[in-house]
Amino acid sequence: MLCSSLSGCLEVPLNPCEDDECFPLSSDALNAMLAISDSFNVLKLSDDYEILRIETSSVIEIQNERVSVDWSVGKDDVRNLSSIALRYNIANAAVDTEVIEGTDITNVRLGNVWYEGRDALPEYNDPFYEIARLASENPEGLWPPFAFDTTAFDNLDWQITGDLLSLQQVATGTNGTHTIILELGGAPPMILGIEIYDGDGTDFSLSVDIGESASINLKENLPRTPFQFIPDNNFIIRDSIKTWSGVIPSSASEVNPSELEFHVRFDTLSDNESLVSMNFNDVILNITVDDGTWWQLYWMDVGLDGLVSSNDFYSIRTNSTSEMNIFTFDIWADKWTNDLL
Repeated sequence: MLCSSLSGCLEVPLNPCEDDECFPLSSDALNAMLAISDSFNVLKLSDDYEILRIETSSVIEIQNERVSVDWSVGKDDVRNLSSIALRYNIANAAVDTEVIEGTDITNVRLGNVWYEGRDALPEYNDPFYEIARLASENPEGLWPPFAFDTTAFDNLDWQITGDLLSLQQVATGTNGTHTIILELGGAPPMILGIEIYDGDGTDFSLSVDIGESASINLKENLPRTPFQFIPDNNFIIRDSIKTWSGVIPSSASEVNPSELEFHVRFDTLSDNESLVSMNFNDVILNITVDDGTWWQLYWMDVGLDGLVSSNDFYSIRTNSTSEMNIFTFDIWADKWTNDLL
């Protein structure tokens, strides 16, 4: 009944009711709307509206565990901003995050606390199309349950009430196992909300918000969050040369290399000074330290975009046998990148 991929969407019915049947809707007229295949189309709605937010809430059961999952996905083409929020609870674990991006400044929320991030090469993408693409590539992943088959409820006996001033209508029906509540608005009416209850707590709701009430605004004067890159401190030894290497993760936004530094330090981030450090803007550093050992620190701009970005390569090499770790310091955020927010 519910689908966790984005193959379907929200759409105004292809054959709307006749004017004299639209308000209040009759049960037969509503069933005729619901019988239209693919009549609930998120991507079509995203095409039609510059500002859009869709929220879902699900309570499902996985391996005898009740799981609560809430999604909120929004876009604002006027401000070139997208917002994706996810909150879920399973057993004793909980996650509550939101990311607003699309410009050179981003906002990140963890729980109730907001942080400011940055993106040196911002690219605004419609989040509904982006989620659809990702869901098609990985259908087993965790995605918003936006696809909805209204034909499963096109033969119910609906009880419909409405407010003529606001053109809001609420339809309630049951199929014997589930109670279904639909919220409709406008003329001709379009579905703006869905609620499904089974009496056992495995519930589902979806709501649609369009226009200025769904607009997205960046918050200012927030604590800064560091670049999303923590060097891998696993190393290999070959011919008595110790090497740390890896790539910048795909989740990282682009940043100016002058804002990042590599640091070679002892095991902790205590007050001890770094043995060796290099600003990414220098690209490569070869140095011999006081104990006679040499170090080479290197960052390769694989993307040739002049920025530190995903899939860029890095390596740190030395003939030292000392126990050392590699850290990255974010000058812009004034934090180590592995500092917990």
